[in-house]
Amino acid sequence: MKLLTYFILGSILLLSSCSGTNKWFSSGSKRKDNSDVKGTSINRTLMPATPIKEVEEKLVPNNEKMPDTHRYFVIIGSFKSPENARKYLSQIRRDGFVPEVLKNEAGLYRVSVKATDDITEARNEVRRIWSGFTKYSDTWMLISKPQ
Repeated sequence: MKLLTYFILGSILLLSSCSGTNKWFSSGSKRKDNSDVKGTSINRTLMPATPIKEVEEKLVPNNEKMPDTHRYFVIIGSFKSPENARKYLSQIRRDGFVPEVLKNEAGLYRVSVKATDDITEARNEVRRIWSGFTKYSDTWMLISKPQ
């Protein structure tokens, strides 16, 4: 008899602690509608925006070509070797981008697909690439330090 009592009490505690079973005990409760929450709808919930990686670097001339004077760059690839960066350009072009190779002080070659002075435009381009090209999900934004 003691064993049965412990079993029943344990079952009740277990059932009452499960979040999925709470609706069993609260009958007549109103269904939660997310229509009053900004950024949601009945059919879907919008996920919070993923933060964009933003790195500030000083750009240097690449093969005697002065760096672009824009402040923000959307970077789709980064390489130690200039040959690898140039090879990557053909793949990027096939996907409809107009890339250029930048060089930073550390000697890394950055493949940029957008240069702008508008930070919002650069961030929007990163998000557009993330949503339209899953293979470029590591795209990020470079902020050029003043010369």
